Amino acid sequence: MEVSTMNFIACDWGTSRLRLRWHGPEELREVASEDGAARLAARGGDRALAFREALQAALLRLGAPVGLPVMVSGMASSSIGWRELPYALLPFSLEGSSVVGQWVEPGVYLISGVRGQNDMMRGEETQALGWAEQVCDVLPLQATLVLPGTHSKHLHLESGVLTAITTFMTGELFEMLRTQSMLRHSMDLAAVGEPEGAMHWDAFIEGVAASARAGLAANLFQVRTRQVLRSCSGASNRSFLSGLLIGSELRSLEAGESPIILAAGEALREAYTMAAIECGLSSRWNAIEVDGLAEMGQRRIWRRLASGQ
Repeated sequence: MEVSTMNFIACDWGTSRLRLRWHGPEELREVASEDGAARLAARGGDRALAFREALQAALLRLGAPVGLPVMVSGMASSSIGWRELPYALLPFSLEGSSVVGQWVEPGVYLISGVRGQNDMMRGEETQALGWAEQVCDVLPLQATLVLPGTHSKHLHLESGVLTAITTFMTGELFEMLRTQSMLRHSMDLAAVGEPEGAMHWDAFIEGVAASARAGLAANLFQVRTRQVLRSCSGASNRSFLSGLLIGSELRSLEAGESPIILAAGEALREAYTMAAIECGLSSRWNAIEVDGLAEMGQRRIWRRLASGQ
């Protein structure tokens, strides 16, 4: 992300968190709060007022110049948000002309999500726009942009247009299985002297490899058998489960030939890249930093708004 003065404030309003960013002449300012869309919606009452007050509180903490417009992407335009907006429809141009948005009040612009026939997203579309901005629209003829997370998105692109969305509940499945299933007992065990949250890469790769041999449902019980039959530690079993889930996600890309672009933070970038190598995808793989992509996408939208397009 290039550091240059921004004439707008970037807002990512997620389900659980609110984040603001502004690049000043000499510094980057960022604030975050727990005032996510779900929390504000759960309060009841005047939801628009709740969102307005949460945004104003965050803006005060940010300390950016007064009067800058705020570009808001994510869940603020959803059914639990500030104001529900209809989804933009596929095909979705990465030039920004397909964006659905609305000034919810003077100075606050809500950006809606994108939907296809059987899938949808809110927020990831601005990251896709940001990727196009980052590469200056020098896009491959065909590509898949992978945005991992709680609900990983695979965005399939043709000639600069988003044509399909596939959602994988990879992150949510990991958390649910780790904390709520009977498998949790095999992942709570800690080896003596082992740091909490330690990653066992050999177990991770074992999980990725297992994802090629059977369906996900058939593989999951191995988390339990690794503990009982092999005395594997909780961290090793967590790593195995992570590899199994990520591997199952990436196996869907094996049949293609087009480039795969992973946009992720450092930890997920390392895990997904190692899994991609195990899945035989390394020749098509390109991993980039996700930080700043949504902001760059909002910059692209703001530029079109400012020019009257």
